[in-house]
Amino acid sequence: MDIRFAWLNEEARIDDAARLFTDELPVSYISHSELQFGRARSPSEWFPDFSAFLRAEIAERVPSDTIAGQRIACGFVGNDIVAVAFVSWNLGVRIPFAVLEDIVIDKNQRGHQLGQRFVDWIFEQARAQGVQRFFLESGKDNHDAHHFFERNGFHQVSVVMMKELK
Repeated sequence: MDIRFAWLNEEARIDDAARLFTDELPVSYISHSELQFGRARSPSEWFPDFSAFLRAEIAERVPSDTIAGQRIACGFVGNDIVAVAFVSWNLGVRIPFAVLEDIVIDKNQRGHQLGQRFVDWIFEQARAQGVQRFFLESGKDNHDAHHFFERNGFHQVSVVMMKELK
């Protein structure tokens, strides 16, 4: 399988990237960032306009002519987008870091090492920029993702809690 990875720079591909995300995400994916930034109504419910909201988020990051800031990484098989990740960088701190904000792999491509190759490419890009740490957060019930991240050297460093004020 011929797979290539690149930063998304084509505005014409924004809908394809957003569609992969919205087609693949179960509610177990919902974490505090989806709740904080308006993707999810509750820990068990996406907002009905999630797809349009996500498309706008991706559009804010494309095109980009610099590696710094916020980017969208994509994996391609042929012309099809089969992996998408939101990645942000902070190089102006004592220990430069990046955040793997979101990542999704096409369900038809799972089990073929695509996810591993994708995060390896993202880590390589980060190292080239001087990043020394990578962070991520994940929905509490997204156990398959947790196992994948742990195999890639991630470990828990905090706990996020929420209280509804109604």
